[in-house]
Amino acid sequence: MQRYYSIIHNRETQADDVGELFDSAELAIQYGARVARDIANDPEHDSAAGTVVIVVDGGGAEIARHSVGRGGAER
Repeated sequence: MQRYYSIIHNRETQADDVGELFDSAELAIQYGARVARDIANDPEHDSAAGTVVIVVDGGGAEIARHSVGRGGAER
């Protein structure tokens, strides 16, 4: 298992200090997509904020980028 981190960026950056353990990068990417969907479904979320969920590995390398509210993911 490797530790992966989610970074939420809109007008400011909120980094996950603890991270999550996943068996593969693909599972971490799926988790990041789920976080993005959860944020998009939050009634208090500002859809004009341009929020992005970035998934990084334990070494700090970006492995995925999920745009909140647009349903898409960039890798």
